[in-house]
This record gives sequence, structure tokens and C-alpha cells, in this order.
Amino acid sequence: MAEEVVRVPVEQLLEACRRILESVGVPPEQAQITAEVVVEGDLRGVESHGILRLPAYVHRVQKGLMKAVTEVKTVVERSATVLLDAGGGFGQVAGVYAMERAIEKARQNGAGVAAVRNANHFGVAAYYAMRALPHRMIGMVASNAAPSMAAWGGAAPVLGTNPICVAIPTGLDVDIVLDMASSQVARGKIRLAAVKGEPIPAGWALDAAGRPTQDPQEALKGTLMPMGGPKGYGLALVVDVLAGVMTGADFSVRMASVHDLEHPTSVGFVMQAVDISAFIPWEEFTARMRELVDIVRGSPRAPGVERIYLPGEIEWLKAQERRQAGVPVARSVLRELEALAKELGVRLELPAA
Repeated sequence: MAEEVVRVPVEQLLEACRRILESVGVPPEQAQITAEVVVEGDLRGVESHGILRLPAYVHRVQKGLMKAVTEVKTVVERSATVLLDAGGGFGQVAGVYAMERAIEKARQNGAGVAAVRNANHFGVAAYYAMRALPHRMIGMVASNAAPSMAAWGGAAPVLGTNPICVAIPTGLDVDIVLDMASSQVARGKIRLAAVKGEPIPAGWALDAAGRPTQDPQEALKGTLMPMGGPKGYGLALVVDVLAGVMTGADFSVRMASVHDLEHPTSVGFVMQAVDISAFIPWEEFTARMRELVDIVRGSPRAPGVERIYLPGEIEWLKAQERRQAGVPVARSVLRELEALAKELGVRLELPAA
């Protein structure tokens, strides 16, 4: 049986996150950025990367494993590229800064790349890629993560879910936003199922002995399955090279989990912005995009399918609905948030859990 959820207004969730973050020393502006990224996950239906993650961030700050104040420094810079060091701070703050630098360089050079090392978990990748859209640019993001997935044919985790995201403007109400893990599913979805006490679908994970399991607790002790078999494994490995090896960040088994309260971590990510006008006039691009979208949406549908969606369209629709009706939050997640606030001496204005 699915756990009961409570609808919470977006502003209440944002305020709750801000208060909790500020209570552990995060500056107001940085708390606002982090809160927006956290809540964006829940708005888009990616609850595994939403407020569920907030307690882990706070506990890492309390343990001295993560800096409350994020200071991003430039390591090396060229005309179209820059390598940044987040100093062990919040991935959300470093991520927003990095994408802004990539956009700035794309405006000057047609394309810009900003890479980050020594950061922490940055939440939902779509938030950063979509920041390029208002600038009539394509945004691309790739990040590595703590090992939770085996190599193809392996039985022990050596690679992270290592997500990639590409956001493409269409000139329509909804843009294309491909945001996906290279594993069969994000580890956070298994963690969310464990919190709710729900089984996971077959094919998502193996237990510690390398056997298929639908028990989320056993899956958390084991390993995720790569998306598309060897293809997902290959994609995860490539992302670990780009985001980890190339930036000087941690990679593979060197990377500690966001839930590890004993070791610091150095997450790496790469953000790119591409100015469409460097290749084709905006009006021509959007006309061609509308044609492509019409072809895809108007293509013959399989039996039982009522509508063909663009990548990211379902998440966009969820976000539109949830901004109006409130964000559905599991009672167990609300209880955890309330317990954290009580521990920190923070008063929250949230519905009773």
C-alpha cells in the first residue's frame, strides 16, 4: 500500500528548507539557492532528489564534512573553459555558479564549459541545464556520484548513477529536458521506497550477493543495475572520466556517499552551454524544432498509448500542477523534516505529519 501524502504549498517548502539551512550556518543567499534546487526535485516528481536529501546535507555540515559557506574558486581558465573548486561546499551553490560561467563563455565564444571539483551532491541535474534555456542556449550537465552500480557483468558497485541532462529550447510552452541516470534507476528512488516501506520493481537492483531483489533494503546493501545493460555501464564510466578524472574530483570507489557521515567527498560535474545563434538563427531553429516536435507527437501510437510526450514534458506538467495545488510529500518525509527542525531548534510552518 502506498504511503499517504500531504500537499504542501511550494513557498512553505522553500521557507522550511531555507530556515533549516540557515540554522546550520548557510548564508541566506546560498540557502535560497539550495532550497530552490531541493524543492525543484519534488516539483518535477523527482522526489528522490528533493527534500528527502536535506537531512543528509545538514548532518554532513554538522559533522564538519561539508562547508556551510560555499566559496567557489577558479583553478584554471581559458576563453571558453573554466575549472572551479567548490572548497567542499554545497553542490547546488557551485552548480548554479558554474552554469552561469558556462553561459557567459558561450555568449562570448558560441560554447562554454565550466567544470567543478571538490563539491557535494547537487540534487536534480535539470535545474542547472534549464538555466541555459532563457538565454536561447542548450544546456548540458554531467555529474559523477558515489559508487552504487556494478560494471556490466560485475556484482559490486564501482560506479555512481552518474546522471546526464540536456535541456533544449523549442520555442513552445514546453522544452526538451532529458534528465536521466546511467543506472536503471536513481539510487534515491530505492532509498525513497525504503523510507515508504514499498517494494521496488524487478530489474532495478541486485542484493549484496549479486542476486536480483525487489526489497529496497537489500538493494541498498547491494548494487543498482545499469540502464540498457552494457550501454548504461559505458555511459557511467565515461561520465566518471569527464566529471571525476578530468576535473581532479573523486571517482569510482574513492567517492563517499552523501549519507556517509565519516568521510568528506569531492563530487565532480561538468556544465556546458551552447549558443544556438552561433550555428543557426534563432527563428530558423525554433521553426525546425516545431516541425520536429510535430513529427514526433503526431507519429502513430502503440496500442493503449493516448499521447506521446517529449523528454521532460511529464515532469514539466507535474511542476505546473504542483505549483498550483501544492507538492505531495510523504508523511514519513515530513516527519523526518520536523524531527530535524526540532533538533536544530527551528520552527516550521508545515502541515501536521
